Amino acid sequence: MTPTASLPSCSLCGHSAHFLGNHVSEAHGLSLREYVAQFPNAATASQDAVASLEATSKGVRRKAAPSPRDLSVTLAGIPVPVWAGVKGEDCLPLPPAYKWASKGKLRKDITEAVISVMKGRHTYVWGMPGTGKDAFVHGLSQQARRPAMILSIVPGKDIGPWFYTRSVGPQGTAWEYGQGWRAVTEGYTAADGSRHPYIVLVTDLDRADEAQVEWLRLLMDGIAGRIVGPDGKTVPVFPGTTFVATANTAGGGDERGRMVSARPMDASILDRFQRKFQFHYMEWDDEVEIVRAKFPLLCEKVPEMFGQMGNATAAVRDAVEKETLYAEFSHRGVCSVLGHAEDVLSVTGKAQDGLLKRAFRAWLDGLPDEATRLEARRLIDPHLKGGGFEEESV
Repeated sequence: MTPTASLPSCSLCGHSAHFLGNHVSEAHGLSLREYVAQFPNAATASQDAVASLEATSKGVRRKAAPSPRDLSVTLAGIPVPVWAGVKGEDCLPLPPAYKWASKGKLRKDITEAVISVMKGRHTYVWGMPGTGKDAFVHGLSQQARRPAMILSIVPGKDIGPWFYTRSVGPQGTAWEYGQGWRAVTEGYTAADGSRHPYIVLVTDLDRADEAQVEWLRLLMDGIAGRIVGPDGKTVPVFPGTTFVATANTAGGGDERGRMVSARPMDASILDRFQRKFQFHYMEWDDEVEIVRAKFPLLCEKVPEMFGQMGNATAAVRDAVEKETLYAEFSHRGVCSVLGHAEDVLSVTGKAQDGLLKRAFRAWLDGLPDEATRLEARRLIDPHLKGGGFEEESV
């Protein structure tokens, strides 16, 4: 880098700048090394640029990048080793704008759950809809590079094919082994040849029927996890394979009457989960960062809306928790309201008074009856600006 007191000029086109490296690359397709080879005496930087670089580099200490074996990431305050050899596509995807809870009950809930899963304990996580039960497993899997897959429970659906199915080919009938079988018996083989156990996320376990739940009995056996093959022989589960089940109830059925497909679970199956944690709603200070990232137009045009939304959300969720409002207002509900507000704003181009009130209809109209809608409006109304629900005839 040859400095000059004035701005150096490009020997090819005459362009002047404090530093010509970017210019010769973008305009002429040359690296700085190639440019200097063509024009050995040409200056490529001004003295001011060199002085600025020297000033910023004083006192800077460089250190080597950590070895892949030493990589770690902090999740909910817990340092978790990163398995660098695991591909991101073999982990669960990170939810959009995901954020780890930093305060409140959910922060404590997630911290305990992360410790449990990190130590390979079969974990049962339950809580209200939208409390991030599945999302925390996605976050841990993706950010700590833990290979994982999902077994989604659908009432009445045979989950046997997830493990193996009978097939017909030129040689007659045979058994084909599915991804579930390979995951729990073989583990994951990384690019460097090392093998790692899978996390198996079982969603909505409290909706499972007896036949579906029975698959877990041997898989999570306390002596040695096993699985029975199609030939009747048992095969050991790959060491460290971790089952994480999520549900809306603690396993005794839904006492609130909202999750009609949830059913009481076999106590001996529940007992095989070594850790059980209830998740609570995220504090608005954390949740608002997520919704601001999801709805940038609202954030730009009507940033004050998020404060109103936070107060309304707190009022509704408190009533739901106390069972004075027969409804759910999860993160999905919040996104439904704010998403409609952003849609309206993008179409009309105006941040009109009463936009949030208008957007709440996207959630309110889905409530089961008029009495419930009236109660929800009563809770939300004091927190809206620009006209409340009391101005409507209902």
